[in-house]
Amino acid sequence: MATGAVDKLSLTSFDAASFHPDQIFDDHLSDTLSRVQSLTQFQPQQIPTVIDIATDERTTHDPRPLTSSARQRHRWRMTYYFYIHVAFFIISGLLSGLIIWFIENHSSLRNVQMKVAYIDAWFVSSTCVYSCGLTTLDFAKLSHPSQAILMLFTFISGVTISTLPALAIKAYTHKRVEGITVDDDHGDLEDEINDELPTVNTQRGRNLPEHIRNRLATLPTTAQLRYRAYITCIILILSTCFTIYTIGIIAIGSWLSVHYTSDQLLQGNSSVNPWYASFIITLTGFNQNGLSPFSDGLARFVHDVYLNVFVMMVVMSGTSFFPIILRNVVFLARYLVPWRHKVIFDYILLNNHRLSTLLFPTVQTRIYIFVTILLYIFGISISLILDLNSDHFDMYSPGIRFLIFTFHTVNTRFAGFSSIDINLFAAATLVVYLLLMATKPQMLCALDESPLELSWLALQAKVEAESETKSMMNINDSLDLAGSRSRLGSILSLSTPGALPLRHMERFLRRQSFVTKDLARQQFTNTASVDDTSRRPRYLRYLHIRLFFIYFIRAVIKHTFSSIVLTRTWLFFFIFLICAIEYRKMSPVDPNITVFKIIFEIISAFGTVGLTLGYPNVASSFSTVLSSASKTIIITTMLMGRHRGLLASMKDQEAIEHSAIDLLNRRREEIILEYQQRTLSTNVINQTKSDVLITKF
Repeated sequence: MATGAVDKLSLTSFDAASFHPDQIFDDHLSDTLSRVQSLTQFQPQQIPTVIDIATDERTTHDPRPLTSSARQRHRWRMTYYFYIHVAFFIISGLLSGLIIWFIENHSSLRNVQMKVAYIDAWFVSSTCVYSCGLTTLDFAKLSHPSQAILMLFTFISGVTISTLPALAIKAYTHKRVEGITVDDDHGDLEDEINDELPTVNTQRGRNLPEHIRNRLATLPTTAQLRYRAYITCIILILSTCFTIYTIGIIAIGSWLSVHYTSDQLLQGNSSVNPWYASFIITLTGFNQNGLSPFSDGLARFVHDVYLNVFVMMVVMSGTSFFPIILRNVVFLARYLVPWRHKVIFDYILLNNHRLSTLLFPTVQTRIYIFVTILLYIFGISISLILDLNSDHFDMYSPGIRFLIFTFHTVNTRFAGFSSIDINLFAAATLVVYLLLMATKPQMLCALDESPLELSWLALQAKVEAESETKSMMNINDSLDLAGSRSRLGSILSLSTPGALPLRHMERFLRRQSFVTKDLARQQFTNTASVDDTSRRPRYLRYLHIRLFFIYFIRAVIKHTFSSIVLTRTWLFFFIFLICAIEYRKMSPVDPNITVFKIIFEIISAFGTVGLTLGYPNVASSFSTVLSSASKTIIITTMLMGRHRGLLASMKDQEAIEHSAIDLLNRRREEIILEYQQRTLSTNVINQTKSDVLITKF
């Protein structure tokens, strides 16, 4: 009996190696298996037979013919969501910019303090949508309706909230299983119907007690498990975000209300409501914008230890530490829910980033936090070494200096708040800040790659996976048909949805290389009897030159594109463009416009940080003094930096590592094993008592 249970575990693929992403499940499964193996030492004759749930249920790994319902489903790829996401962000930036421009210039609440150009309204709107923080307008001088609009776009475009539409799409498709598919854990409609009751397909169900059958029946079906997992992710993400928002707003707002007077919270000629200031600081800090309702940023709070610490906590909670916070929230919820719902959280934890981009595997989460802490320590250490005894910081006590260094290191990683003029730091410290802004330690879960390079890498992987023999089989043996099939293949390739021009070119060149090699092979066969190479037909030499140029062009395209994208050369190209556009007013014409400031601004935009070296007597970012063309380049850099890694995450979500039916089978086996162990223990005790009675008799 125990051996049969072990076989059932092996048949359903529930081995320790298959659950390696989460150590807690490895330990649990190892304990279960060890208990099963220990049962093999006893072989009592009177043990009720336990049914084999898995015998009549098909797993996702079983080979089976494709049903009609599966054939009729449309595959909605999550990569489509990536392009929708990018388009939505671009449109949101343009639309919100138009709204801000209209409010500030043409509404009844128009701004009398400054004239707002559309390029500047678009810039500040884009920085809120792309979660950057660079501005060409003084945010504090904008009207309250404009600030409210910007806060709305900041909220819906944040790193956390913007992931929810993808979860909603997957939840909808799993709710309506007869519709479309978004991943490979989407069973056939017939399977979903058969899985309505987990125990109905058992042939020996009568051998299980009624309470065990009822317990098995309370488990969700595979369709319910998938749907509830995505809905649970949405609820947990929203709950975590709003909890952090609430704590941050209450902590900062109450502190400002108690410890600061109206005169200390002046902005222009009016005082800022402390709760309103708390709302903006918390919302923009959590979403990496770093905007403040005060023109001097957070400079007036440089000596406030409590406020600085809470701002840092809000910033880290929304960025660096959110993956581990969310993961622990999932663990806590799993611990609190009834046992029949725990399989939902098992599904979430095991598939992690394949369900949500905010969840990382266990090991990668720890590495992510470890690397982030190392970067924080590195930045603070450099500041302590180079700036602790600087003359620029003589006015601050050593404790406040350490607070300043810590505050700016944390905000250099993400948010972009500043409490002093960062030009006061040593040049080497600013170079380290460049490194911190450009580095995002997402590790293996959200690849630190741009959309274009990910498309190129995916193309390379697909091309390398194709067999040359299979490709050659598609080429007709006839010379004329080979050319026509090549042209036909080009047409078919061009009709492939979602293909990029570079992908078309790569496919075309690859096909041409196969055709050329086939033609050359035929020519070699026809001229095999010719020994003198000088008499070799000219057509063969033409094919040789043609093949050389095909390989040469492919190599040039591959290495040129790779060198530009994979090495971030396009960033230097953007820097070159801005320098070329602004060369008439750069140093020495204007010593405050330097190449280093341009580099710092570009890297800050790419890292979606918002830290800036500024310009004298200008409250907004250094980008304010640049031309419209340069501002457009920086907006493009924000867009590229905001979406790096998203395409890889969307592709990961198309492949579910641990299917719902496997997890349900595992949970059913655990219930059966528990019942089996209790039955075995009871029989052993009864047998022992019987032996004792016989001995005494």
